[in-house]
Amino acid sequence: MLMNEEQAKNRRWTTLVAALSAAIMTLDITVVNIALPKIGEGFLTNLAQLQWVINGYTLSFAALLLLAGAISDRLGRRPIFLCGNGLFVLASLGCAMAPTINALIVARVLQGAGGAMVLGTALALIASACEGESPKVRTSAVGLFAAGGAVSAATGPLIGGILIQWASWPWLFAINIPVGLLIIFLTLRHVDEKPVPAPRYPVDVAGAVFVTLSRFRLNRPALNFSSDATPFVRLALLIGIASALLFLWIEAQRGDHALLHLRLFRIPTFLAAILLSFAGRIFSFGLLPFITLWLSGLLHYSAWHTGLILLSQSLAMVVAAGLSGPLSRLIPVRIVLAIGMFIVALGLTLSSHVQIHSDWLVILPLLLMLGIGAGLTMPHLMDLAVSVVPARQAGAASGTANTFFPLGTAVGIALFGLLLNHVIQQALPLSLLSASGISQPASALQAISSAQFDVLNAVPELQQRALQAWVDGLNLLFRVAAVASALAGLAALWLIRPVQPQPEQTQDSA
Repeated sequence: MLMNEEQAKNRRWTTLVAALSAAIMTLDITVVNIALPKIGEGFLTNLAQLQWVINGYTLSFAALLLLAGAISDRLGRRPIFLCGNGLFVLASLGCAMAPTINALIVARVLQGAGGAMVLGTALALIASACEGESPKVRTSAVGLFAAGGAVSAATGPLIGGILIQWASWPWLFAINIPVGLLIIFLTLRHVDEKPVPAPRYPVDVAGAVFVTLSRFRLNRPALNFSSDATPFVRLALLIGIASALLFLWIEAQRGDHALLHLRLFRIPTFLAAILLSFAGRIFSFGLLPFITLWLSGLLHYSAWHTGLILLSQSLAMVVAAGLSGPLSRLIPVRIVLAIGMFIVALGLTLSSHVQIHSDWLVILPLLLMLGIGAGLTMPHLMDLAVSVVPARQAGAASGTANTFFPLGTAVGIALFGLLLNHVIQQALPLSLLSASGISQPASALQAISSAQFDVLNAVPELQQRALQAWVDGLNLLFRVAAVASALAGLAALWLIRPVQPQPEQTQDSA
């Protein structure tokens, strides 16, 4: 009885620290969107660097998640979990005290590395703490863990708005420090881990190096190619492509010992779950930085007001997520997923007629439908990814799916930033800015891309043209995303198959 009580106590503490970790890791994505305009003003930076403030975190997280899981299998989940929280706390301090935009980006990359170590081990810690318990107990623990991230996603815009309105943007990162220290203290004092046999094969270090290199090298030209197609940017693109190809070749050679199990992608439903997870993040999080810049830069809303507006998406997502389970018991999951994607496409289409003098109500359908679509789809995708593979590969499937979540955010931000820059540069070529008396046309163009239009106060005609270009670019983003979301809905109908119990055999039989 005493052992059962100790196990239950360990399970409760493990679930608590895991949920708190999920909350602050998720919060650092949602609140930063609100802060982008203030960060841009404070550092006098351009759109590409502002995008890196988000993508530095998400790319680092996605690149290192699989490696963190592999290392934790050998050194233990608890030590890696503690190290990850420690790194996250130190990096948060670095973000809060960053003297330059480049220092902030480096600190964000380190935050992502810490987040990968934490979230790459949190579920494994919960599974260890629930060993021998009923499936219902384990499901409840995982649900509480997921709830930590969901609550943070829902309240992030509001929290960000409050802190920026009555404090300053560094406080968005400073609040992580006491929470992170509390997590470390509780883990050291109350969380135990049962030792597990370490895998006998070595860690796929080469795969980890090349996947990290490819993700960062490909993102750099994506953010800068349209405005800065220098030899350095082109070289980064070539290095990124070569690294990605080498990574795929290495993983194919390593088979079941790889970081990324490529054989899993032969299963249509698994492939569909990954693609839809990737696409969902592109729409739900990839558009948010540009919507935020529009609200603050063109409509001049305060951070508090912007946070309240974006809260509508988060609340809609939470409500829809609660309904997605009962709905899936009435109709097939693939239909639920397709409905979610089609709702997003409809919202994007309805809101793709923004004008210079439009207010926030023009995008309210988009925010609500983005939230509904994400809420209907996201709860099912992880379950699908795990349920259609053999039980022995569930861990690999979970790690692969989690990797593509933040990667979708990074790709969405890079792609939409590229499109927006293209529209602005077509409307305001450097020659036109120079001929109009703008002393530093390249810097002015970068400021306009970041929704900072004060640089054109001396030339009202050009300022009006810049405003029109910005809303034209925003409408283009919405239309492109609408088409992609509709195609994702069709892919769900085509690729998702009825889930069949997978036998413990070879991957080919699956």
